[in-house]
Amino acid sequence: MKTIYIAGPLFNTADRSYLEHIAVVLEKAGFQTFLPHRDVGIIQQLTPDERARIFYGDLRALEQYDICVALLTGPDHDSGTCAELGYCYAKGKPCYRITDDIRWLNNFIWGLCNDGKKYCEAS
Repeated sequence: MKTIYIAGPLFNTADRSYLEHIAVVLEKAGFQTFLPHRDVGIIQQLTPDERARIFYGDLRALEQYDICVALLTGPDHDSGTCAELGYCYAKGKPCYRITDDIRWLNNFIWGLCNDGKKYCEAS
């Protein structure tokens, strides 16, 4: 079974709910998913220990999972999401983007997602 790391902004309830919806759809399709906020947590306090726990937990998942699916919305893509995409791309893992945003896609991110071919619109 292919495993999917789901990347995206985690700044508010709406962002996290959208990512959870994506996970449910992928899990119903038979994939195992990793959601950073669900499976490792969200930074509540900016202590070095908490930041390290979350960073290394996410990094382990980026190493272990087969595919990266990234939610790319907003006027500029989330920097953490872009870092996750870049990491997976550098490791040779397929990267896919999901968006329902009509604004342009950053050209470098377009390239990471197989020249825009690995794309689906959210509905």
